[in-house]
Amino acid sequence: MRSIDTEPHERAPRLSAGWLPEWGRWCGLFVGRVAARGTLLRGGSWSVREISPISRRAGLGGYLSLFALATFVLLFYPVAGSIQPLHMDMGISAALIETTAWLICIPCLMMMWRMMQVLEDRLPHVVLRAVLLLLVVFFAVERLTVVVLGLFFLHPSIQELVWIQVVSALIVAGGAAAAFPHIRGVKKTLGLALHEQARFLAAMESSLDDFYIFEGVSDGSGKITDFRFGYINPAAERRLKVSREVLLGKILTEVRPYMLASNLIERYREVVQTGEPLTCEVYIDDERITATWLNIQVVKLGDGIAVTSRDITESRRMAEHVQYLAHYDQLTGLANRTLFQDRLHQAILRARRYKHRVALFVVDIDHFKQVNDTLGHAAGDKLLVAAGKRLISVIRETDTVARMGGDEFVIVMPDFKSMEDVRHCGLLIAKRASEPIPLDDHDVKITLSVGVCTFPDYADGEDDLFRNADAAMYKVKEGGRNGLYVYGEDAVTRSDSEMGLSENRR
Repeated sequence: MRSIDTEPHERAPRLSAGWLPEWGRWCGLFVGRVAARGTLLRGGSWSVREISPISRRAGLGGYLSLFALATFVLLFYPVAGSIQPLHMDMGISAALIETTAWLICIPCLMMMWRMMQVLEDRLPHVVLRAVLLLLVVFFAVERLTVVVLGLFFLHPSIQELVWIQVVSALIVAGGAAAAFPHIRGVKKTLGLALHEQARFLAAMESSLDDFYIFEGVSDGSGKITDFRFGYINPAAERRLKVSREVLLGKILTEVRPYMLASNLIERYREVVQTGEPLTCEVYIDDERITATWLNIQVVKLGDGIAVTSRDITESRRMAEHVQYLAHYDQLTGLANRTLFQDRLHQAILRARRYKHRVALFVVDIDHFKQVNDTLGHAAGDKLLVAAGKRLISVIRETDTVARMGGDEFVIVMPDFKSMEDVRHCGLLIAKRASEPIPLDDHDVKITLSVGVCTFPDYADGEDDLFRNADAAMYKVKEGGRNGLYVYGEDAVTRSDSEMGLSENRR
């Protein structure tokens, strides 16, 4: 190590003119890289971009350049107590030189520290930069020691400065020795962190599900009020039909007003406040996502959230279709036996609770077999569809029409006012059905046999009610068809329509 009293102007020529442009080029590359990385960090800390080998070399070269500048200043500009006789003839005060040295050294140290944070993704680079930083810290400790001694009017000699250097070196070496055992752990931790980050990015970038990371936006009191886009995977880009570069850093409710209209933003805030994950299905139909069912899973991530969403529109449609097939007749679209039993059960429960009455109609088409035999099964199916529509046209919205199978239908009429209403409805059903039904090039007239039973007058539950209504319908069949019989009464009420089935060719 050279003596502190070496003249600065004798060492200055070592900093050649050709070196300065090269240093400037390295620093320019470094500053540009840091600025680019800083933008990524502010716009969204999750980035899939990698630092190129050229950028790594540029960063390391800039680091070495800063180190050279800092050590040059600290080595070859002696402290104030030793340079005063040397520079008085140059008209430059020792304090000015000391201040200039520190103004150059401190920014170099700050930029080196910043570079360590930005480029600390390869262990050899980390170790090299740490060693260089320790050397600069050593020189800084040396100078600070001399400055402190100068404050107490102690001006060390050259021999004393050597001892100061030795002590400073021992302090820095001791710190490095204490930190050295942790380097292996740092290497392992850094490797695992990089591996996990690479796995995370690979999984999210290739995922077919939409994935978002939202950073919390708090008010003055620290309460989370909104969220900011921090990461979006390609699937989410396609869903929102916008590039992620446009969305990163934007406020969620400003980009997606739907979050406020659906109150979904409040549920996101609850996840952050309580830490409880959220799983729900939402229907979205706005300017970005049209007519789509999404399954959303939200978990807390720091002061923000991680959101995974999946399009379940087709599965919902399939489930609804299966549900429809399970509860509705495929031919007529009327309720089937399963839905009828549920509606009847609910009607009985309400009637018991509110002291109401329920009427059950069992309707059968007279001589339906003749239609199938003479006109064919296709015509018979059309006749069943037309009959179902006519039954619906004469009942209330609160009533239920169901097809039990074949040519038999049932009607559940809850909360009727009087038996006269029941008889009127039964006769209206028979009359409406008697109107000609066009089937291809034929007009077909049908008649109906209708049996009725009421709860709780003549039945204690669903089974009794259906059995008695069915018996009433068969009583009409036995009496010549085309009529209405109310269970518990004496006679069958005949319809004014012509009995049986008649066919008129157009």
